[in-house]
Amino acid sequence: MQSISRVLVGLDMTEMDTTVISYTSMLSDLLNIDKIYFFHVSQSLIIPERLTEKYPNLLAPADESIEDLIEDKVDQHYKGSAEINIEVREGNAEDKILRWSDIKEIDLIIVGKKNELKGSGLLPNRLAKIGHCSILMVPEGVDAKIERIMVPVDFSSSSKIALDEALVLGKKTDADILIQNTYVVPQGYHKSGKSYEEFAEIMHENSQHEANDFLKQMNLDSSKCKVALSLDDDDEPSDKIYIEAEKNKADIIIIASKGRTGLANILLGSVADKILQVKGKIPVLVIKDKKQNLGFLDALLRI
Repeated sequence: MQSISRVLVGLDMTEMDTTVISYTSMLSDLLNIDKIYFFHVSQSLIIPERLTEKYPNLLAPADESIEDLIEDKVDQHYKGSAEINIEVREGNAEDKILRWSDIKEIDLIIVGKKNELKGSGLLPNRLAKIGHCSILMVPEGVDAKIERIMVPVDFSSSSKIALDEALVLGKKTDADILIQNTYVVPQGYHKSGKSYEEFAEIMHENSQHEANDFLKQMNLDSSKCKVALSLDDDDEPSDKIYIEAEKNKADIIIIASKGRTGLANILLGSVADKILQVKGKIPVLVIKDKKQNLGFLDALLRI
């Protein structure tokens, strides 16, 4: 399992914060986290001069007052043992969070995901796409528990990394592990003389064989890790993944940022990206190789 010792938790000063802090508290001791930065970015802490002249009693929220509010929330909902630091910044939230994650060598960013609450909900997806470290999206109102973990796999090396993370977390929580593979019927199936349904069954059997081989490579068997296979009949594998997660009452989905590609996984894969966009109540952890991503960024800068 990749070491997760330094975590950044994004807060937006809404009721979403309660869920995010509580979930972070649950993870803190499970993952042996050393330090947590509770991080808030305000668009502006300065009131325009012409407004202060017109409304002399108008006061902008100072950094200290926001920190006090965050501290109250943390005191109420965080029960972990990691060292805590509260940071309030001004400006563009995405830029500030990404910059801070680089400066402080953050291993995991935890952010809330809004479904019904006010807010665009775009920031978490952007962070997942371009951030160099792993990211966990916690939906509003989710319970802070992990009893069932689902790992979508394509049997690639990235899938092994995601499953390894799930196994370590599963051991710490005694959670059930489920790997899920989405298979498709090739376009030229009719040339075989088989119907679509017949060839779908052939692909199902092939997927099962690949799953068995994958588990053997990980020194696992079906008694320790269950397998779910899903037919993708409309070119929307992310939908099938989420449906399977809901069907099996998964408490978290752990997925690698990239599948079968040689490109550094700083660039989020399309399947992972679409899973993050689903409006559901299952937290999603996207695993990224921070060292690989930083090397990829360095290479880009040298071009």
